[in-house]
Amino acid sequence: MNKLFNNNRKLLKDKKGYSTGFTWIFGLVSLFGIGILYIVFNQVFVAHLVPTIKAQVADNSSTAIDNATQAEINKGIDKYMDFFHALPFVLFFVIVVYMFIAAIRKEREEVQY
Repeated sequence: MNKLFNNNRKLLKDKKGYSTGFTWIFGLVSLFGIGILYIVFNQVFVAHLVPTIKAQVADNSSTAIDNATQAEINKGIDKYMDFFHALPFVLFFVIVVYMFIAAIRKEREEVQY
């Protein structure tokens, strides 16, 4: 067990596999994945879930929800959908900043005088 622990420690200290190119490829793949996930979940939320929930709330024949509560529910759904629509831009910004910081940091490590 101790030998396995020592081998893992050596792997963590060895940074030959880490490179700026790997960081940029990882960042671009992450951006692509976030884009695909956003497209899929946006279609599910906007085309199916939100209209279904709003229709169920507006249907007063089966539920006794007053108009003020309906407006509050719709306002809450719209607020969270606005957050959802802003989330990809926040994640995009964070990943791009990470890519640049990692590239600058790696370049400083490579320069040895």
